[in-house]
Amino acid sequence: MKFQIEYTGTAEQKTLIYDIEECSFDTEPTVREIAFDVVLNKLNLTVIDDDNKIVQIWGFSGYNEWIKSNYEVPESKKGTLKVLGDLTSGIGSYLINKKDLPIYVNTQSGWVCVGDPEGKGNAVEFINNCVAVIDDDKEFVSLWLKPQSIPII
Repeated sequence: MKFQIEYTGTAEQKTLIYDIEECSFDTEPTVREIAFDVVLNKLNLTVIDDDNKIVQIWGFSGYNEWIKSNYEVPESKKGTLKVLGDLTSGIGSYLINKKDLPIYVNTQSGWVCVGDPEGKGNAVEFINNCVAVIDDDKEFVSLWLKPQSIPII
């Protein structure tokens, strides 16, 4: 799956939360009219029809699987993250990765990284406190999430 970054100076104005009891991420307010989701591990990245833009994140991420680390979120600029290709709306969801990627958490900064925290690429903050790193081949490298609070690990 390929992705495109467009730096616009603004990101989706949403709040990222982590529900400790449900072990899940969510963004508020919720978008109801969706085209499809792309799935990373068990996280859904919701795409709306206009230009395949990702506008919300939600789904399961058990914090007992997170690996403590000191990794820092990469420098990023605000913009949009789009899925490239002719993916059909209304189908449901498409997988980004075939197997689950490791998830790291920096308990000092509150950032959670799904994927390769040392991977190189271009970083975009496409939703408040949600940063994606995409490499030069337009492939997914990592997703960085900083919810309002994280569980004590």
